[in-house]
Amino acid sequence: MRTNFQTAFGEVVRERRLANKQTLRTLSANGHLALGYLSEVERGQKCASSDIIEAIANGLGVESCELIIEAGLRMAEVPDTPESLFPDVRNLEWQKQYADLR
Repeated sequence: MRTNFQTAFGEVVRERRLANKQTLRTLSANGHLALGYLSEVERGQKCASSDIIEAIANGLGVESCELIIEAGLRMAEVPDTPESLFPDVRNLEWQKQYADLR
C-alpha cells in the first residue's frame, strides 16, 4: 500500500533518530523544535514545513535532502505481487496468468 509524504517522512525521521540512539527529547533540543510537534511529525500527524525539515535534519546531523529523498523513495515502493496488491484474491488461475507476465 502506498503511503503519503507526511507518513513516509515521519517514518524516516523516527528510524534515523533511533539509529542515532536519540530520544525525541534529544532531537527536539538539538533541532530547536517543540517536543510535541516533533512527535506529531514522526507519527505522520503533522506535515513538516521546509523550515521544520531543515531543523530536524540539523538535529539528526544530516542534509535535509537526504530525509526528503528517503521519504520519496519510500512512497515509490510498490508491491510486485498480486497477492500483496490484492490480498483477498483467491483465483489461482488468475495468479498463474499474472506470473507468466513477469
